[in-house]
Amino acid sequence: MKKTLNWLDLGLIDYHDAFKIQESIIEAIRNGRMNETLLFQENTPIITLGRGSHPENLLKSPESLKKMGIKITQVSRGGDISYHGPGQLVVSPILYLENHVKGAHQYVRLLEQIMINLLSRFELTGFRIKGKSGVWIYDPSSNAEKKIAALGIAVAHGIAFHGISINLNPDLNHFKTIIPCGIEDRDVTSFKNAGVFVPDIKILRDVFIEEFNQMFGTKSQELTKLNT
Repeated sequence: MKKTLNWLDLGLIDYHDAFKIQESIIEAIRNGRMNETLLFQENTPIITLGRGSHPENLLKSPESLKKMGIKITQVSRGGDISYHGPGQLVVSPILYLENHVKGAHQYVRLLEQIMINLLSRFELTGFRIKGKSGVWIYDPSSNAEKKIAALGIAVAHGIAFHGISINLNPDLNHFKTIIPCGIEDRDVTSFKNAGVFVPDIKILRDVFIEEFNQMFGTKSQELTKLNT
């Protein structure tokens, strides 16, 4: 029998408000009150500093960022510095690792494969770069390797959270305020920048759900009301 997951779409939301919801879901899953959950969101502009962040990868002062309408915050996920904003789908699978994989490393590789499979459905060829998490594509104009999907997770009490961001059509200029993920020699890109059809963010969400279920042998049901 396939394991049933919830999925919940928060829409466009402030990062901190969304993370409070994520924390409440984690607690509900720990206490057996809720199924494991795929949490979707689109954030208002914010820079997040992961546990492995380096100060030199922030290229603008907090004052300059504020003038641009970009917040900044420290977060509990792994990895370096990231940007989230409108036009980017953020996915946080909240689940017990041991129910699905043999460890965090395998989990990260499977999430990357889900994104590669998803991209292929929109005529994009995604790939990994050894030693660098996330998924990359070749820029059609320069053939340069550019990141289109970032990944950073955290695990507490056996439950994985945080997750993935996929660039549909965010403001790529906002990424110039940081060295994304601390990688100096490669830029980020998006569906729009790659010159392919840019689907509605809800279509991308639904395709992600399909690919996640295919990869993990699960089925998903929408959570219409959050009772944590």
